[in-house]
Amino acid sequence: MQGMDKQNQYKFTEGEVHRFTITGFTEIPGTEESYFILKNPFGGKHLLKAIHYKHYHLQVDQSINCKIDKINCSGKIFLEPENPFYKEGELYDFDFLRVVEQVNSVGEKEQAAVVKDQFGLEQSCSLPEGFKIEEGTKNIQCKVLRIKKGELFLAIPDNTKSTSKLQIGKKYCFQVTEIKKLNDIEHYILKDDFDNSYSLKKDMYAHYEFKIGQKVECTVTKYHTDAHLKIEPVHSHYKIGKTYLFKYLRTIEEKDPLGNKEYVILVADIYGVETKVRSDLNYLKKDFSDKISCKVEGIRKGKAILSLVK
Repeated sequence: MQGMDKQNQYKFTEGEVHRFTITGFTEIPGTEESYFILKNPFGGKHLLKAIHYKHYHLQVDQSINCKIDKINCSGKIFLEPENPFYKEGELYDFDFLRVVEQVNSVGEKEQAAVVKDQFGLEQSCSLPEGFKIEEGTKNIQCKVLRIKKGELFLAIPDNTKSTSKLQIGKKYCFQVTEIKKLNDIEHYILKDDFDNSYSLKKDMYAHYEFKIGQKVECTVTKYHTDAHLKIEPVHSHYKIGKTYLFKYLRTIEEKDPLGNKEYVILVADIYGVETKVRSDLNYLKKDFSDKISCKVEGIRKGKAILSLVK
């Protein structure tokens, strides 16, 4: 990453780990919200919601490793600081508290173990079907699948369920099996070759016009809190890493929680879906042509994540 200029602060990729410096802490007047202000290696600033990381004991002037956890469909970057104790992919013993019933991301009832972590916080661990915890059990071993907002996403390591055959970042073929309401929102339900189910919000993929029985190529992206995998359908038109012309709509001004201004360009994609392009513009530029070149950095929730091509 050496030799990159400040403009390239917008070129982070999900999953990368970078060194950030905590330069400040601020509370939002009139609210209970507070944020750490972080500076990336290229001078760009980021906000980190403090409430999720009280147990990390972060301090101003501290340098910390952060993973680029998510770049949303509007191009905003979300950071996940390195946990002081737990590492993703590793196994740990947790104090067992109780078993509860939960509804997972595809609307199915399943059991989960509530455990206590190193910081005294309660975490949930999805249990495989038929998995029994013997009476008198004081601790169980769990695998840390993912860490988000300081919360551990856990699974039983000896879970031989066939979802383990699917790898994050790889593409597989899934079949649309039904449309199902989850929390009063319609979802497509898709299944893999091992009869495992996955959900996609229907309204986010309306322009894909999926049909029941249709085969859809999807990329496995990450884990839900319930240890089920997330998937993202391959876009029918845009390819990640390629540059395309998009219809320029307008430039708008937005503010972050601290009131700092940033400028966002709105374009329309091939389906007419309005898409945001974040920019390092320090003024409100209005002289874009009808079409502007943007690079597709990723696909999320059916929309292209775009960056300006200069």
